[in-house]
Amino acid sequence: MTTTKENALVAPCGLSCGHCKLYLAKDDPALVEMLVSRGFNRQSIPCPGCRMLEGKVPCAKDTHDFPKVDGKCQTYACAAGHGIDFCFECREFPCVKLQPCADMASELPHNLKVFYLCYIERQGLTEFLKKYPEIAPRYYFGKMAIGRGPQLEEGKE
Repeated sequence: MTTTKENALVAPCGLSCGHCKLYLAKDDPALVEMLVSRGFNRQSIPCPGCRMLEGKVPCAKDTHDFPKVDGKCQTYACAAGHGIDFCFECREFPCVKLQPCADMASELPHNLKVFYLCYIERQGLTEFLKKYPEIAPRYYFGKMAIGRGPQLEEGKE
């Protein structure tokens, strides 16, 4: 697995560490306090992203929700074990680690991973990062319009 300046803040699974609250806390003391109040260790904030920590990120709490391998996110460990930068490069893509699930879909961006990875593969990482501010709000705040995908109401961007 290769960490470059361009991919440093995008996880192998396609999530953008550069847009995560744990990363953004570097510029926002109030965000640090909010994260600490939610159980994150103050010493692990801000998070520089999963690639910089080789998958040992603070969001990878050792619970049944986020099982780890040698202290690393299992998806990160899998990608590193396969010697790939992004999961879409794997011959097993998409695998069960990326399969969406209705449970906690409204809280966790897991449902987006395959979409993100396909976007990165087809459009490139630079275009993905440029479009991310449009993509994420559609997931979190959009209303599904059959045939058009999630649509945002005025002022929700």
